[in-house]
Amino acid sequence: MSGAAPLHTEAEQAASASVDWPQWRGPLGTGVAPASGAPVRFSATEGVRWRTAIPGRGNSSPVVWEDLVFVTTAVPVEERPQGGDRPRRRRPSLLALRRGDGTVAWSSTATVATPHEGYHRTMSSYANPSPVTNGRQVYAFFGSRGLYAFDFDGEPLWQRDFDVQMQTYGQFGEAASPALHGDTLVVVFDHQGQSFIEAVDSSSGATRWKRLRDEDTSWSSPYVVEHGGRALVVASGGNHVTAYELTTGDAVWRASGMTPNPIPTPVAGGGLLFAASGSTERHVLAIDLDARTDGAAAIVWRLDKAAPYNPSPLLWDEQLYLVRDGGMNAGTSRLSLLNARTGEAHYLQERLPGSYSVKASPVGAAGHVYLATEEGDVLVIRRSPDFEVVAANPMGEPFIASPAIAHDQLYLRGRTHLFAIGR
Repeated sequence: MSGAAPLHTEAEQAASASVDWPQWRGPLGTGVAPASGAPVRFSATEGVRWRTAIPGRGNSSPVVWEDLVFVTTAVPVEERPQGGDRPRRRRPSLLALRRGDGTVAWSSTATVATPHEGYHRTMSSYANPSPVTNGRQVYAFFGSRGLYAFDFDGEPLWQRDFDVQMQTYGQFGEAASPALHGDTLVVVFDHQGQSFIEAVDSSSGATRWKRLRDEDTSWSSPYVVEHGGRALVVASGGNHVTAYELTTGDAVWRASGMTPNPIPTPVAGGGLLFAASGSTERHVLAIDLDARTDGAAAIVWRLDKAAPYNPSPLLWDEQLYLVRDGGMNAGTSRLSLLNARTGEAHYLQERLPGSYSVKASPVGAAGHVYLATEEGDVLVIRRSPDFEVVAANPMGEPFIASPAIAHDQLYLRGRTHLFAIGR
């Protein structure tokens, strides 16, 4: 497709010049750190600038702004459950760590609550959604337990209770992270009850609009993309991928084709949006952001294999990376690389060395793709049309949370620790 517009406009590229990682999936929401590098070879004892134990439990990814690293967690209030199998009360919290040495700058409790339903002990937690920041405030979302705003000293600014107790499929917990664009925050509640998407004012938490959704449980996060002079917020669902006008909440287009209970978050560039899901069948869709009609007319290309079940796609210029994990089947992850414009494969479902399970989403920086595995190794793949693993770095604890890359450092949240890897 010679002469086609670049997948990222000059405005997008300028916006991505930040070396920070302010949100889930990085500066552009694509998984790429465009202005940072990261080490290629390291281990639990080599190349670690610091390692900090994180109290409680959480699978949220860290976000980074200048000298602070933010991460959420849920800390049990009681040492043991009282009264049989009653769930322990928990303290959903936001922590700020100093980027230089990993010490805790502050820790703020959002709320104290008794969970209304369980979660999968390996894949989920009560702190799965990742925080987001605009460099002045940081926002922590705990799903049914609300949305909370803090300043950079850890002082609470406001909080929102959305008056919902999500009932998720199979009690796999809640995971969709909030999206922030300008002065608007967007949250999605897709569950077995009445699903909805809501936009709120980032300075007060007041509702700007709310739209009901005909969707069951989804763990996919909302994604904001600027296109055609306006901002769209896209939400993936089992029935449809839907684009809403960010300022009004009006539905602009819908495209069908996802599988039930999608987990991956879409990515976009060059007028195309890429959505994937692999819960029952496997579908990867490239959707025209200029679409004005529903259904198949919006789909530019599709691939019915190689789609991820858990990890979100990584979009790097005209390269689309997909990690096909085996869901609950351990050691079955595969990696694919597609031409994002055409859907043609550079390589398809290449087996990773050894038997690895990858639930974390891939990230990229300085010519390499990073895969954090449940087995505790971090694989480094060369960015190339040919499949090449350049390093397998043992870190000694499993990874479910996705990595972040900022200021030439790789941030890895394991089961119990947050690592900063750098030269």
